[in-house]
Amino acid sequence: MKGIIISIEGTDGSGKHTQQNLLKQDLEQMGYKIFAQSFPNYESESSCPVKMYLSGEFGESADCLDAYEASTLYATDRLCTYKKTIKSHYENGEIILCDRYVQSNFIHQCSKLSNETEKEKYLEWVQNFEFEILHLPRPDLVFFIEMPVEKSMELAKSRSSYKTGETKDIHEEDYEYMKKSYENGINLAKKYNWTIIHCLNENNEIKSANEIHSEIMNDTLKLLNLKK
Repeated sequence: MKGIIISIEGTDGSGKHTQQNLLKQDLEQMGYKIFAQSFPNYESESSCPVKMYLSGEFGESADCLDAYEASTLYATDRLCTYKKTIKSHYENGEIILCDRYVQSNFIHQCSKLSNETEKEKYLEWVQNFEFEILHLPRPDLVFFIEMPVEKSMELAKSRSSYKTGETKDIHEEDYEYMKKSYENGINLAKKYNWTIIHCLNENNEIKSANEIHSEIMNDTLKLLNLKK
């Protein structure tokens, strides 16, 4: 029996990892077997090329690698991680909670393309590459954490250190790139019917982590009930 893959997507600083932890905690208390994985997998050597890219070794901007070049780095990290750790849990029927997954390439790399025809060409390519050629399993449920980029960048910069462990992250430092990725993410969420989780309340204030979690938990339980 195959497991279930749930991906939590969003721009940097939108609270994906917090929501992954809260979801894992509640599902485990309900008796589900959970395996949580964050991408890029910074605990593995498979993420080294991604670290090089994000720390600026290939260039000082996000565009130093084009959509296809950057996608191969992230996809390779996912493939290695899947083969080494995720696969056994997935094939054992467990729920896999991903803080970013294949859809992150959609969001962040497709935003480098301005022409709609080129975007469609890329989206077809990346799905074929990761799901068909690399044989990564498709997610059963994708959440898009819709946190406006101004808010998410504030949260990202308030953290004690950048994700790569370096002094900077070329994605986090590039406001225009982050804005494009955010807008692209909203469009893709609608295009592919991802579940959009709005993080601001009617007063334009960020909802509490538990309020956001409650929405994610409700949709997750709907999926699990359908899978029974």
